[in-house]
Amino acid sequence: MNRVRSRATLIALAGVATLILLTAPAFAGWGPSTPNFNLEAQLRPIAGGGDGFGLVKFRQPKDGDTTVYLDVWVRDLAATHRYYLQRATDTRVDDDCTGTNWLTLGEGPNSKEIVTDERGTGRADLFRTLPAILLGTEFDIHFRVIDVITSAVVLESDCYQYTVSL
Repeated sequence: MNRVRSRATLIALAGVATLILLTAPAFAGWGPSTPNFNLEAQLRPIAGGGDGFGLVKFRQPKDGDTTVYLDVWVRDLAATHRYYLQRATDTRVDDDCTGTNWLTLGEGPNSKEIVTDERGTGRADLFRTLPAILLGTEFDIHFRVIDVITSAVVLESDCYQYTVSL
């Protein structure tokens, strides 16, 4: 009898733990993943390019603002070098990023460099506030990392979709 009760208790605790893990993002104030309010974009070397890899965590909290936070991480790039993250968008949402309206991202309207260390690894915490008129707008978006000095593209992402939320 104690074994049955212990097993039932373990199952109940596992269920509660699962529920907590699944609802934690909602309590933390981050938007749902469908539609695409938040995304993670992988950055890969351009065709014929060198090494490197990166990740952009693109997040918009559910806080009444239209500010998007971009946590950027790159590795295996040139050591002690400077890069920018850029994005381009288009409103024809079809998984084909045709936008060429490249915008250098940073802290609000001010560009911010991603500086790599002696191993070629770099991080940057960026943000951008979107106009409220864009609420509910869905668009294709893609990212690239460019060399600050030469503007050469070193990393690029696939096409993603994003919806502006509150």
